[in-house]
Amino acid sequence: MKQSVMLTITSLLSILFMTFHLTDDILFGMASPRFANLFAVLVFVIWLYGTLVLAERRAGYIIILLGSLLGLVVPVIHMKGASGVVGGEIGKSTQAFFPSSSYGHSSR
Repeated sequence: MKQSVMLTITSLLSILFMTFHLTDDILFGMASPRFANLFAVLVFVIWLYGTLVLAERRAGYIIILLGSLLGLVVPVIHMKGASGVVGGEIGKSTQAFFPSSSYGHSSR
């Protein structure tokens, strides 16, 4: 498989998973649904444009690189608990992934 095809596939998968991640954060209350989240959507659109339209061009490679570097920052932001993300509090709770009210059983 050519390297350019592999780069396009991995970039598209990264965009897809980052979109799912942002949606999950908003849905489960880790990020508030504010107008500021449109900045992330703008980044995804530019990243997608660089991946599909500017493929195999220098500008496309630069956009993919910058989008990937922004994607690397997401775990750091979550671990620090910055910008309204409550990941630190969720990680300390005993029912982080399976709250008792969601599944109908109680651990008390």
